[in-house]
Amino acid sequence: MNAQNEFIKNIKDIVELALDQENVIFTEQLEAVFPEIKEDESKKALLTDYLKEKKIGIDSKLDIAEFITEDEKNYLDFYLEELAEIKRLTKGEREVYTKEAMAGNEDAYGILVNDYLPEVVDLAKLYVGQGVFLEDLIGEGNIALLTAVPLLGSLENHEEAEGFIGKQIMDALQDMIAANIDEMSEQEKIVNKVNKVSFAAEELSKLLGRKVTIEELSLESGISEAQIKKALKLTANKIEGIEIINE
Repeated sequence: MNAQNEFIKNIKDIVELALDQENVIFTEQLEAVFPEIKEDESKKALLTDYLKEKKIGIDSKLDIAEFITEDEKNYLDFYLEELAEIKRLTKGEREVYTKEAMAGNEDAYGILVNDYLPEVVDLAKLYVGQGVFLEDLIGEGNIALLTAVPLLGSLENHEEAEGFIGKQIMDALQDMIAANIDEMSEQEKIVNKVNKVSFAAEELSKLLGRKVTIEELSLESGISEAQIKKALKLTANKIEGIEIINE
């Protein structure tokens, strides 16, 4: 594995570890993976800045106020006020309803779901600032909670319930973040393709002193006709410099 690929893998491993630790990574963990930062302050600063962009704190959690938007803050305040009206279960009561849910009691499902709602908020806050609105994260977490509670019957011991539910919620949130990144990457690819066709058409049109055909542009630029036609379709034939021939 070359140095660049190893660095990328190490970064990925650190981010995943931080997620398991509520978006916190510890100095000794960083130094174990990147020993060079012990002596090189510039590299340490770059790594620290990168982790902060990922909303990962070093040795302690970042304050959510540092990266939450005003709209998200208003939503969170309103939602927490609503949740405050729900009476929380005691530890003993949660244990009782967990056992009943494991036995298939549907009334217990609803009671447990209500009791876990504030914990969904706590987990969702770990993923704020990664491209998905807090409201959407909480919504996705709530759906995962609704799905997880009826599955408690698959557990052998009621003591596993909290860890099981938490994992189901975190997995759903991580999948949502990953899907959003994939979608953004795909949109970026589309924009880049359109820009590439637009730039090539503009340059060739200037050179020839007239609009160019799709065939000419493909021949001179190396961009396939299919890609040019797709770019035209995406822009509703608004790329300047390309002659549109109605077939």
